[in-house]
Amino acid sequence: MKHQIFIISLIVFQSIAVLGQTNIIEQQSYAKVDSLFKAHSTPNKTGSAFAIIKNGRTTYKKAIGLANVEYDIPITDSTVFNIASISKQFTTYLTLLLEQEGKLSFNDDIRTYLQELKHLPNKITIKQLANHTHGLSNPDELAQLKGLKTMSHQEVVKMLLNIKHVNFKAGEKYEYNNTGYILLSEIIERVGQKPFKEQLQEKIFIPLGMKDTKAVDNNDLVVKNKAYSYNLDNDIYISNPVKLATIGSSGIYTTINDLTLWAKNYQNPVIGNSGFYKKMQTTTILNSGKEIKYGLGLQFDNYKGIDVIFHGGGTASYRSYILHAPKQKLSIIFLSNANNFSGLDVVYQSIDLLLNDDIKTKTPAKMAVSNEQLKKYSGTYEFQPGVYYNIIAKKDTLYFQSFGTKALNPLPYLHGSTFDFPYIPHTTFVFYDDKFNFEIADFTYECFKTNIQQPNSDEIDLADFTGVFRNKEHNIIYDLVIVENKLHLKRTFSNSIVLSPLTLESFYSPELGKLNFTYDSNGKIKGFKLSGQNFKNIVFEK
Repeated sequence: MKHQIFIISLIVFQSIAVLGQTNIIEQQSYAKVDSLFKAHSTPNKTGSAFAIIKNGRTTYKKAIGLANVEYDIPITDSTVFNIASISKQFTTYLTLLLEQEGKLSFNDDIRTYLQELKHLPNKITIKQLANHTHGLSNPDELAQLKGLKTMSHQEVVKMLLNIKHVNFKAGEKYEYNNTGYILLSEIIERVGQKPFKEQLQEKIFIPLGMKDTKAVDNNDLVVKNKAYSYNLDNDIYISNPVKLATIGSSGIYTTINDLTLWAKNYQNPVIGNSGFYKKMQTTTILNSGKEIKYGLGLQFDNYKGIDVIFHGGGTASYRSYILHAPKQKLSIIFLSNANNFSGLDVVYQSIDLLLNDDIKTKTPAKMAVSNEQLKKYSGTYEFQPGVYYNIIAKKDTLYFQSFGTKALNPLPYLHGSTFDFPYIPHTTFVFYDDKFNFEIADFTYECFKTNIQQPNSDEIDLADFTGVFRNKEHNIIYDLVIVENKLHLKRTFSNSIVLSPLTLESFYSPELGKLNFTYDSNGKIKGFKLSGQNFKNIVFEK
């Protein structure tokens, strides 16, 4: 018996010793995380709130900086931030709850609920609204084309329900934008027969105890304890308010305290169930069979051997990020009004510190690359209609050049076919045979090679392209005139835009997009189709 007691005591003491050692290592890791967060924060400027949840428990939480610069009001764990696109996962979750109740299905045709869009040529499902494969134009760009600087949620919904055509057939492409979730909030409102924001309160916020969280559909509404949005210009702060007050896609205001409750629901669901998150994390498959690492309001990837589920948000100067490492039962939240990329640094460097034992991949070794190897990447690429880049190989260095300019900007070589784009934080170019991926933080833009042969000035008569042009769909009027031998697009609500010839029948401006002119049977110009980021072939008639 004494011998057995001795063995048991030895095991207990060994376990305590291991646990003690583990706690010491964990404490050291969190001390490093704390130093990391402080290094990316400034007490007397706009700042951020940061939290870590491990095994359903908040293990770290801190706030640094100012919520209101005018009155030196500090950020606390009760400060309310606009979380922008993180709002999308709440909209998805509410949709899943309604599907569970039998009120709708993700496979439903949206025209069943939105009769205003019954004229659209092809079926678009609720699922395609949520995974950004719907093919509808984005409200931000449509508002810019109309010259509207601010809009309420209802004004945006009205504009979107007036869309007459699609950018592409649903399921053909993945094109991240806000339209899908704004329309989804409208469907939820009609199905639930109650305002969308009230349904969020009743079905998600109140059950989880998120008492300081709300969806705001009008920017004139006062939000208690709000962190204000500013731009910093030459050490002077300038107010930078949210322009479009949309909900469904954005518009949720919450605190770091409340968002930790949402993260805990991911780790151990109180409302809904783990099956909801499984659906949200399911890979999107395009009509072509191509897989996209975006599900329903959540993105996913592998970071240094660790599977991560995440989503970011950004509007005005608000920045937000929430990340889960499911296998490690770890969640990290970052909220800010500082308008920078520090959140990505803090979140991913925290993973390096906290999950160091799980990190498997190593940074690829840098290797020299010859000018001959670089030449295959040379060419002109389209970022979006109206925005083009030249890639030039010269003296064993690859250069980036905005089309129509002379400045050469070097792209430092990283590894494989990946090059750093040091002019924007967390940005790389990854080259393939006929394109490069412009990867900015969590966003990937495909830039395909194109062949542009601009006409000479004597090949084109600018007078042919002048006149007043109108888009009936969104009631937009543009006047094309000649000013100092250049074609200008004039707008009543803003400055004129210089249009440069791209071909004999098209002009472009990086500020606006690409105009493809159309002709009648007599060869006279009858209008043009305008395309740009997140909108395609918007018809203008002369």
